[in-house]
Amino acid sequence: MSSTIASTPIELDDLTPKTLDVASAMDKIENMKASASPNDDPASISLGPDPMSRRESELEARSLRGEEGAVELHPVDGGFHAWLFVFCAFMLESLVWGFGFSYGIFQDWYLKHEFKGASEASINSVGTVALAIQYSEGIIMLMFAKRYGKHLRKLMVGSLAVCVLSMFASSFATQVWQLILLQGVVYGIAAGFLYTPVISWLSEWFVARRSLAGSLIFGGSGLGGAVFPLIMTYLLENVGFRWALRVWSAMLLVLGGLAILGTKPRLPVAPTARIARPDLSLNMSFLKDPLFIAVASTIFVQGLAYFCVSLYIPSYASALGYSQIQGTIALSVFNLASVAGQIVFGYYCDIRPFTGVMIFSGLLSSILAWGLWGFAHSLSTVYVFIVAFASISGGFSSIWPPASSTVAVSQPSLVFFCFAMVKGASAVTGPLVAAALHPSKLSSASALRAGKGGWGGYGFTGITIFVGCAMAATAAMSVLSAFLRQRAVTSLRA
Repeated sequence: MSSTIASTPIELDDLTPKTLDVASAMDKIENMKASASPNDDPASISLGPDPMSRRESELEARSLRGEEGAVELHPVDGGFHAWLFVFCAFMLESLVWGFGFSYGIFQDWYLKHEFKGASEASINSVGTVALAIQYSEGIIMLMFAKRYGKHLRKLMVGSLAVCVLSMFASSFATQVWQLILLQGVVYGIAAGFLYTPVISWLSEWFVARRSLAGSLIFGGSGLGGAVFPLIMTYLLENVGFRWALRVWSAMLLVLGGLAILGTKPRLPVAPTARIARPDLSLNMSFLKDPLFIAVASTIFVQGLAYFCVSLYIPSYASALGYSQIQGTIALSVFNLASVAGQIVFGYYCDIRPFTGVMIFSGLLSSILAWGLWGFAHSLSTVYVFIVAFASISGGFSSIWPPASSTVAVSQPSLVFFCFAMVKGASAVTGPLVAAALHPSKLSSASALRAGKGGWGGYGFTGITIFVGCAMAATAAMSVLSAFLRQRAVTSLRA
């Protein structure tokens, strides 16, 4: 989905449409095998691969599709078509999320060139609105897939067309509200619908090796977040933002079109006439669960701080007097480091309670913000901060899958989507807070650091304090989440 779930792919069982497949049987088997957790912890219930062998998977598939006659299926967990799906899904991940995480480059450019003098809050809303919408579309797609599963590929093609047209049209924008509408709202809606089916089909192509396949796919956001800032900076500096967006729309059309060709379901959708109208109602009773409230609130507060840093890294490098390309490289390093953190923390969450990651990530991130960012007056120190902060705070999202299964074992997909919506809300709110704390014009005193080796300055003192406080609050709220998780585990054992 994004770098936010790079390390631990989640099986979105509720999203998979009714098919002549192994999906329903697999879910039942996974639920039964979940009890084999080494510590009887609900958080350890796997949302990823089931150890069922390829042979067992195919036997199950044949038994489920027997009434429909022989249907030739591609092998599961390997083969040309399975790895083609991974490669093409990786491309979509890079295009959709990698570009979204590169918006800081555009923000810095807009504020200095075509839209100089515009409200900083309105400029950063262009990128954050798109991300927020992409994070929030999972539940809508869940209901769409239940009723119109056979039309998912058509939806992807239409969404790609809208993405291309909205990005091309935004190149003619003369006012910020036009950018918000086209590059933000319209593009965000279409990009989310373009990508989300990938998550549904992953569980059809991979069973025993699903974690590996998911990690490869979700790593695309990190690669895209590292490469696209460099490409966009080159285009912005050489042809301006209008032609940069036009070139990007052409790249999106070609690469996205090629990716869609290989991104398809492995299992045939059952004929509509054979399926009763699906129940689109959702059981949202978990919203009252204290553990869900605590974890969701912590995700929101953590996101406030995380997006402040990720969006303003290029601007901070520029405020220190470094070139556009140096700020671009800083953002690329940030995106790569966040993926590395997710992989490490994701592994930890597989073997230990996820709340340990929450506490550690929040506490150390606050120390890094107060103790390192405040003294980052050279490019080398900035890079040290970026790598440390991005890996520690970026790895926080690895707690989503185990937290989802702990809150609601029977419907982790729905809980996961709710966490994503909360993260989307923080993607908008955090940068707005940062914009309010970041002065549009710096006085001579604030433009310089407070003496040699002093703390803060460059107009980022308020943001630095806010990020540190938000991460400290994340750690404190994580302690509460740990208490509630332990209480939930105890009640299940009783």
